[in-house]
Amino acid sequence: MIILALWTLSAASQSLRIMGADDGFLPFYYGKDLNKGIFVEAMNEFASKTGISAEFRVMARKRQAWALEQGLANAVFANPRWMPAPERMHAVGPVLTWRDRVYAQPGLQPNSFDDLQGRICLRKWFVYSDQLDRRIGTDLVRLNANNVQHMLRMFLLKRCDYVVMNEMEFRFLALQGNFDETLYTTDLVDAEWPVYLGILKTEAALIEAAEAFFANHKIDVEAMLPTLPPPDRPILIQLNK
Repeated sequence: MIILALWTLSAASQSLRIMGADDGFLPFYYGKDLNKGIFVEAMNEFASKTGISAEFRVMARKRQAWALEQGLANAVFANPRWMPAPERMHAVGPVLTWRDRVYAQPGLQPNSFDDLQGRICLRKWFVYSDQLDRRIGTDLVRLNANNVQHMLRMFLLKRCDYVVMNEMEFRFLALQGNFDETLYTTDLVDAEWPVYLGILKTEAALIEAAEAFFANHKIDVEAMLPTLPPPDRPILIQLNK
C-alpha cells in the first residue's frame, strides 16, 4: 500500500504533454487548442482515473523531436514507424487501428484494387500504398487536393470516382456534412497500422500509469464518434442544393 501510494504520488506530480498537429487529424484531436477529439476524450478519462493531467500541445511534426529534446513535450500518438526520436520513446498500446479506406461513387463497388479505373482524389504530397500507386497514371487519373475537406468536396461533387481517406475521418465529416457515408463505403483498405501512445523512456511513472490504464481501457470509437463536438473551423464540404 505504501509503495502504491508513493507511485501514485510520483506519477500524479507529473503530466503528459502530448504533441499534436492541427492539420489532418480529425476526429482524433482537433480544435484551436487541440481540446476535442477521440484521443482527447480518452486522455481526459485517463486523467480522471489516475489524477495525472494530460494536455495536447500544437506542434508542427517537423519540430516534434526538437520539442522532446527541449522538454516542451513528453508524449505523442503515432505509429512506431513515424514516432519522433523512436529510440527515446516507449510505445504504449496499440490504443487503436488507423485505416485508410477507398470510397467510391454510388454504383461503383470495386472488389479489388485491380477494379479501380477512372479518376481518384488524393491529398497532395501524401504517401499511399504501392498497390494503389502502381495503378495511378495507367488505370487511374490522380486529382490532387490541398487538404481533406477540399478532397472530400471534390469527391461529393463527382469530380472523381474514388477517394482514399481515414475511415473515422470520413464518417465524422459525413456526420458534420449531413450525408450518408454508407452510400460510398467499399471493402477496400489502402493502409492499416496500429497507433500507440509514445512516452519518453525517462518518464517511468507515466509509462507505468499509461500501461495500466490502456491494458483495461479500449477506446470505443463507435460510441464516441456521434458525440464529438464540431470543429472550431467551419466544415466546408456542404454542397449547394
